Amino acid sequence: MATTRQLQISFFASDDTNNSAKTSETSIGTITDAFTQSTASKQPVQKSAGNAHSSIGGAFSSALCDGGDTMSTGTTRSIGGTSSSYSIIIAWTNGDYTNDTWLISGTSNDAHWGIKAGGTDVIYAADGTKASAAERDYPTNSTANSTVSHTFGSDVEMLAITLDNTGILECNIYNIDGRKIADAAAVNNAGLGVAFPIDHIIGKSDGTKGLNGEILDVIVSNDKVYSQDEIKAFGRRYKGLKDFIT
Repeated sequence: MATTRQLQISFFASDDTNNSAKTSETSIGTITDAFTQSTASKQPVQKSAGNAHSSIGGAFSSALCDGGDTMSTGTTRSIGGTSSSYSIIIAWTNGDYTNDTWLISGTSNDAHWGIKAGGTDVIYAADGTKASAAERDYPTNSTANSTVSHTFGSDVEMLAITLDNTGILECNIYNIDGRKIADAAAVNNAGLGVAFPIDHIIGKSDGTKGLNGEILDVIVSNDKVYSQDEIKAFGRRYKGLKDFIT
């Protein structure tokens, strides 16, 4: 099946006015949905190129999120499912992990991928109402089922999730260095093989569980499992946002 980079919402390349409320950002993937927010209290704030950032270069922008923001698309996109695969890559900076953070989610049954409070677990909930779809924690502070320990911090960060359901179910989680920090299927594979709905980013549909930090990029590829080398390339790209010399 052909690879489809369905969604890519690249806030680091946005040209919106500095300090303006972020009402919309259009996907530059093959699906060009606009992720929007009409409620003022739930809108992230544009930080344009040249604005002072603690961890990215002055040539790049971001969207500042206060933990109560979310952006949605009117159409729910379903990825994965029986005998299907997907990859999700999300980059951000200046993260605060005092509370649970839902980075990408679906309104249906509150399905989500995100970071658990404390920054040492990735969290996932499937689209389902049974106990098998309850939220799962995948610790990243232990080398069990991983190749390296990782605590998410305030520098530029990336979460990469690859799910392969074409044979034996595999779901690996990687950091910005392309190192595997969790093997989700080995820890608990409940719900991983069902279709995952996407209609919100940077928080839950009601604005809770939001990212407290600056979102840089969101990429969703259906029917594609990125290789470790490809994930490392994404990581180098995001690291380049802070190392870029203007």
